[in-house]
Amino acid sequence: MAAQIFYTCIFIILFSGCLGEEMDKNQLETRLARAETDVKELRAGLVLLQQQNRALVEELTTRTQKRLLLPTSVQQQYVTFTAKLQRAYTSLNNRETIIFDTIVTNAGQGYDNNTGIFVCPVSGFYQFAATVVSESGADKNLDAELMYNGHQIVRLHATVYGFDGGSQVVNIHCRQGERVWIRHMMGAGDSAQMPAGYSTFSGALLSVDN
Repeated sequence: MAAQIFYTCIFIILFSGCLGEEMDKNQLETRLARAETDVKELRAGLVLLQQQNRALVEELTTRTQKRLLLPTSVQQQYVTFTAKLQRAYTSLNNRETIIFDTIVTNAGQGYDNNTGIFVCPVSGFYQFAATVVSESGADKNLDAELMYNGHQIVRLHATVYGFDGGSQVVNIHCRQGERVWIRHMMGAGDSAQMPAGYSTFSGALLSVDN
């Protein structure tokens, strides 16, 4: 009887060990299957990233080639100017161009400080700004207008109080070769005088036409 019990215990111990080995084997196989799935997903992700990278490289190459084919004036796209009135006007005629004689910046060389006229070097949308300041002690208004190709876009007005300023900012489309300038506008009680060092005229290309 004791021998039977002994052998029974031995069988139970051996069966438990085999069962434990079988469970360990199943767990290992499960983990291995999961690892293989993870590797497949990583490989698929890597292939997708490689495809996206090739597409980006091709797009960048195409854009670079197109840019190299553009004319220099369009490639540059830097058009901006600021000019100020460094001399005084003691008398201005009606519709006389106000010449802002001192250039602060003139990228693109569109502004001519001999004529006071900006000629658009490339077609696109531009922003222009101007400020006119009235003479001290004149006790008269000062009026001007921003002109685009012979047409008034906006008026500028400085009041009778000395060193008063009138300003305007506009966004307009200009074709290459078209002109923008500021001119005096004679009104009732207009002083037709401007002091030196206060008035300015500026412009900048916002976007070039495709």
